[in-house]
Amino acid sequence: MADAVPILIGYVDADRRYRFVNRAYETWFGVRREEIEGRSLLEVMGADAYERVRDHVDGALEGHSLTFEGEVPYQAAGLRHVEAKYVPDVAPDGAVLGYYVLVTDISARKRAEAELARLLVRERRRALMLDLGRQLREESEVSAIADKACAVLAAQLGAQRAGYAEVDLAGVSTQIIGEWGGQGVQPLVGPLFVLDDFGPAMSDDLRAGVQVVIDDVREDVRTRHSLEAYVALDIRAFVAVPLVKAGRLVSYLFVCQECARTWGVDEVAFVGDVAELIWAASGRARADAALRQAEETERLLIREVDHRAKNVLAVVQSLVQLTPFVDKRQYVTALSGRIGSLARSHSLLSTTRWTGAVLRALLEQELEAYSVEHESRVVLDGPPVLIRAEAAQSLGLVVHELATNASKYGALSAPGGVLEVRWTWEAGRLIVDWRESGGPPTAAPVRRGFGSTLIQNAGKQLGAQVAHDWRAEGLHCRIELSRGALPHASCGERSTATTSAPPDGGLQDQRVLVVEDEALVAMELARVLALAGAQVVGPAGDVEEALELIESSLIDRAVLDVNLGGRMVTPVAKALAERAIPFVYLTGYQEPGLDDGPVLHKPAAPEALVSALAGRRVERV
Repeated sequence: MADAVPILIGYVDADRRYRFVNRAYETWFGVRREEIEGRSLLEVMGADAYERVRDHVDGALEGHSLTFEGEVPYQAAGLRHVEAKYVPDVAPDGAVLGYYVLVTDISARKRAEAELARLLVRERRRALMLDLGRQLREESEVSAIADKACAVLAAQLGAQRAGYAEVDLAGVSTQIIGEWGGQGVQPLVGPLFVLDDFGPAMSDDLRAGVQVVIDDVREDVRTRHSLEAYVALDIRAFVAVPLVKAGRLVSYLFVCQECARTWGVDEVAFVGDVAELIWAASGRARADAALRQAEETERLLIREVDHRAKNVLAVVQSLVQLTPFVDKRQYVTALSGRIGSLARSHSLLSTTRWTGAVLRALLEQELEAYSVEHESRVVLDGPPVLIRAEAAQSLGLVVHELATNASKYGALSAPGGVLEVRWTWEAGRLIVDWRESGGPPTAAPVRRGFGSTLIQNAGKQLGAQVAHDWRAEGLHCRIELSRGALPHASCGERSTATTSAPPDGGLQDQRVLVVEDEALVAMELARVLALAGAQVVGPAGDVEEALELIESSLIDRAVLDVNLGGRMVTPVAKALAERAIPFVYLTGYQEPGLDDGPVLHKPAAPEALVSALAGRRVERV
């Protein structure tokens, strides 16, 4: 019967020698039973295995029935997980003659139990990850996300500390933004740490995306030369899982223990899963924050655009009502010029997102109509100055009125006239000197016109003092700004700029194609060109119509809007260039990014448009 069962059945006497063993011993130890019976436990089992069960043997020989379960390293049978039952053989007089032993190999069962336990832990952690993901979705701050995830991670692994750190672009410094620590653990959130201080080899592994598993910092070659850093934080063992995105170490998640510890494969994998969950939740939180910020910015921008648009419309309405009417031509010219000044100032401000306008650029735009020839007629000189947004349009109107008066009655009304505009700082004030010379003799006006009134009122809005000195050789106007201007760093400004007046040449008998999708603007362009002697072709409101006119009509030159109902005018410009037909762009874009033709900005003065087109005049064949 003993030989028929697969378990070990034996009898050991009081001298700890086998007296009987069944056939299963032969299978385990690979020898015949005769070679086992009569030998001692130490000889058969080996020293390590004997020491493992020695206490139970002693207890059995003292008369106790015992059960042992555990791994035993048999010298011939290898490491086996066994369950051994010890039953003492007691004589009638109470003497213990030996003991019976039944040994069952439960290694397979234990492996199955361990695998089942591992699967259960994995399922529990999977359920935990789902629940943690739900919790993290409720958090809007990255630090709160990291804190909550680290608390769950430390509790699951029984760790002393867990933390989530982000790494700078250079991969040198790291900052812990969320953590969990047990009682008495020193907080690490906030200050910057140098990654290499914890071991260059360890930090190199992290940068390479390699998980760092350290069972004992004193024994591992990657950390034992940097023990001071770990001792200061009471860290003896740790796992660090890096997150490498786009080839760069961006963050890592770590768990620490104050004593040496062997980390399981599943534990390390769990740390990695939590790290990815934190990264995903953090990205979502940052994206949500950016979206909220963008929505708030958009809301503020819409309010600001609405406010500024209403202000501009109110100013335009005032100009319409206040501009004196002598005759239609005078009224349209004066009003168009003032509205154009507002538009030019607005365009300058839009390029700087309404932080201000560079004074030189503002002056150059207002005096652009006098820049076609005689480069010495207008001289601009002064240091870089930024005019604040709230003052730019008012100053632009002042300069426009001065330039208009100069072109009618002052230096710019005569061929030899010169205008000098110089500015400097005096005791914190911006001083702008407007000096005219070489024109007809000037004298103070008998009565104040609307232009003078506009200059004075705009000056008050600027917080500026505007003084006119009507000298015989020309007007000297001094503008003092106590606010609304500040020094401006600029590397691209010239120390001297010159502009001049347009030539007298018109567009007589020139066939000019007008490409413009705004009907009123197209009508105005056609009117201006007709007054200049041109024959208007079109206007064309879209790309296809413009291309058809180019194919079917004789055209000498063209004026093109850049954006036609959301479509760029590029095909039209290309067709004109292929036929060597000169053209001019007319656009509302401040920086249209075009280099294949002259660019004028809406609303352009009629003289500027005619001059730009006539400047490239060719004889029709």
